Amino acid sequence: MPVEATATVEKPRTPPASERLGAYAEATLAEKSATALARKLESLGVPSDISVRATNGDTYGAIVEAFAALPVADPAPDAPGETLIVVGESTHAMEVARFVAEAQRLDADHILFAGRNAAAAGIDGKRRITGAHDARLWAKKLRKSDAPSVVAVEAALDEAGWAASIVEAVRPVAVWVVVDASRKTSDVAHHLQGLRRVDAICLRGTGSSGDPASPLSLRVPVALLDGRPSTPFQWAAMLCERLSLVGG
Repeated sequence: MPVEATATVEKPRTPPASERLGAYAEATLAEKSATALARKLESLGVPSDISVRATNGDTYGAIVEAFAALPVADPAPDAPGETLIVVGESTHAMEVARFVAEAQRLDADHILFAGRNAAAAGIDGKRRITGAHDARLWAKKLRKSDAPSVVAVEAALDEAGWAASIVEAVRPVAVWVVVDASRKTSDVAHHLQGLRRVDAICLRGTGSSGDPASPLSLRVPVALLDGRPSTPFQWAAMLCERLSLVGG
């Protein structure tokens, strides 16, 4: 009679206790390390829902991974007849306006200034917007332009109403607001609320702030970080430098 073949079933290998303990210790150590990094990032103003994502073993890589979850700001409008408004203190708003203009290879004629002192801002008085009525007249010209335009609006934290009137008159494609990282986040939030429209912020002065990432709690996309396009890599470089100063 034929003999039936019987299959040999191997029992799953049970790791020895020492191996299981080693794996558990490694996992525990990694978890503690990630928790410690998250706390350090939160001390620099990083919101907890972002900091908890920093789980990679490498600090730089962990921050890059965590900040990939941030909302991305739309690029500055670059089509003919489109306008970007940059709101901020005089020189700071002009710095961003010039950065955008240079990136788009625009002539100086495509930068306008809405504020008190055009000369102090380094701009020709002929391209100064004096108020909401003047802004409406300029807006008609800008929409017919064969290139995009940038309007820098001078406004301190207590001048949101003035800036909002210019924004309403021009009706731009996008509004960016320059935010100093050293300012109280609650004051900045009040300012942004008064503007009524904000598409992105341009964060500056992180080196003079104890919690440079605190403006992220505003939940507004960041277009520029210290004068450069905001990317997870830029954030990681800045935060790693700050962590190194505090022994992180």
